[in-house]
Amino acid sequence: MQKKKLVLDTTICIDLVNGQLLKKVTSLPYELVLPDVIVEELIEPPGEYLIQIGYKKLQLDEEAIDQVIDLRERYSRLSTNDLFALLVAKINSCEILTGDNDLRNVAKEEGVPVHGIFWILDNLVEYNVLTPEEAADALERIKAEGSWLPKREYEVHLKRWRS
Repeated sequence: MQKKKLVLDTTICIDLVNGQLLKKVTSLPYELVLPDVIVEELIEPPGEYLIQIGYKKLQLDEEAIDQVIDLRERYSRLSTNDLFALLVAKINSCEILTGDNDLRNVAKEEGVPVHGIFWILDNLVEYNVLTPEEAADALERIKAEGSWLPKREYEVHLKRWRS
């Protein structure tokens, strides 16, 4: 059975770094995909480190790059790298992982399934990669580093994992 492919954007990579989850996520039964432009953008840790620990890098061809230009006209509020992530997800029938609300909304509009950090943490607990306590600790680290998280969902998850 082929693994479900998940395309990560920059914001989710930052959350994974802040939550100390980059390597743990590779234990999930998913193929983690990064557009080449995001791999090049990442500095700490370097994008190539993610490739070394199991993430896959995908490059778009010239025709796809033209599609990014077309998408830019329709979705000017998204960064170029967000548009690359969206297009990689669409072309490869992937789901997208993001912490960016604009990208989340556009992905839904384009028919691309979308998830965020709570979904990732739920999966890490469900697949016994993290204990509920470890997931709560990771979530608190992510929030402490400045990630915007919906207050209600944050509190619900912390309460569930701490009880």
